[in-house]
Amino acid sequence: MRLLPPVTTPQSAVPILTPLSDTRLAKNAPLPLTPQIPYSQLNDEAINDSNQPDTSTRTRYPTVTDKPLSKSQSDALAVELNALYKIVMDSLGSKDARYIQRIYATVVYSEIVARGLLAAAGRVPSKRSLVATWLLGTSLLSFSKILNNMELGHNVMHGQYDWMQHPHLNSQRFDWDIVCPAPLWQHSHNYLHHTFTNIVGRDHDVGYHLIRVTDEQPWTPEDRYNMFSTAVLAFGFEWAVAFHDIQISADEYADSPDLHKIMQQKSRALFSKIGRQIGKDYIALPSVVALTLGRRSAFSTLSGNMTANTVRNLWTWAVIFCGHFTEQAHIYTHLDANESKGDWYVRQILGSSNIKGSKWFHLLTGNLSHQIEHHIFPDMPAGHYAKIAPQVQDICRKYSLTYNTGRFGTQLKQVLGRIYHFSKPSEKEWQAYVQSTENADSDAHQEVKLEANLDTESAIENTGGLIRFLPPVVRKAILYAW
Repeated sequence: MRLLPPVTTPQSAVPILTPLSDTRLAKNAPLPLTPQIPYSQLNDEAINDSNQPDTSTRTRYPTVTDKPLSKSQSDALAVELNALYKIVMDSLGSKDARYIQRIYATVVYSEIVARGLLAAAGRVPSKRSLVATWLLGTSLLSFSKILNNMELGHNVMHGQYDWMQHPHLNSQRFDWDIVCPAPLWQHSHNYLHHTFTNIVGRDHDVGYHLIRVTDEQPWTPEDRYNMFSTAVLAFGFEWAVAFHDIQISADEYADSPDLHKIMQQKSRALFSKIGRQIGKDYIALPSVVALTLGRRSAFSTLSGNMTANTVRNLWTWAVIFCGHFTEQAHIYTHLDANESKGDWYVRQILGSSNIKGSKWFHLLTGNLSHQIEHHIFPDMPAGHYAKIAPQVQDICRKYSLTYNTGRFGTQLKQVLGRIYHFSKPSEKEWQAYVQSTENADSDAHQEVKLEANLDTESAIENTGGLIRFLPPVVRKAILYAW
């Protein structure tokens, strides 16, 4: 493929930030820059355990109320990270283009082969061969869906390859193989999550409106079922992601005169995508196979599709949670109105966690195993994260910032430990809950909160038939769609 000249220079900008000039940054930077290793000499492996900072004095489940660095330090940090970012972005070229095109081809061809194996499984005479063929087809389809979701879809929709000007491998045109439409995910994830990372009340990925993961979230009796809710979220992660933006937008645009128009557009796009995904995996493909190869092949296709989607959901949930909710993932109480790019970098570093592993492991995570590097440089092609990780860690060490990384099993254990920990109230939290239930002002507050969207909320409460058994956010989307 011949590369066209880029329309714009790639930038890791966040809408809320006020850009700092190089002159201003240099003026306020008292610390010397970390020596830059030539990019071609960077290793693909992460820093080893011997370089980890001492963890004996770390606070469990830390919450940040003040800036960890002074302004001069955060500005100097920004200079170093901006320089590293520029080195990588200036190096992008045909090698990166070929890489993402190979990933795309791998997704397509592995899916074709996998679906062929699942269809053929129903025609295999022996039961042992049927099971073996089905397992092979399901595993390959799971691989294809994970690669589509993580290394291809997530990264392309972040704009990491927009500089290529490819007709469909760009953030405006690409859509992935899950039930969530790209525009809804880009609003809740690219904008809100990456802008307001780990700020309670602003970053809605903190608990996904379902799980308590910090003491900044008031305890309620429903939190006793944190572990069960987590299991439900993990098995149905693509569905939670799909309806996530509906819940967010209903609150975000509650005071807008265009609320219904906005929500109708989002809801219709969501149900259209759900219809296409269900129609493809659970109706069209099994039906075509049934007509051509028989019922056994249709069943092997349907069961393989269901299993592959579940595997992809579980894997995606595990990677995402290990990147955001380990013991040392910092939670923030508020957004500083004067937050600089350096302050934003610090918040991304402290609020993220990396996962160690092999090259294949990093590939299957979409390189979100380098969550710290992804959060400071979300539009940098993810294949470069492993190479810059040593320098990022050196910079973090220089400014005494925690660079949280560990093996997958360790990080997952910490995530589950955090979720279990916050399922139980402390004595103080229990007393606060009891007082809140006895406080008449609480009811008044809820009434005020619902006034902005009273008609829709009333309609949700009064829905009848089978729809009343659906989660409130699903009922809300259905009502807005009409």
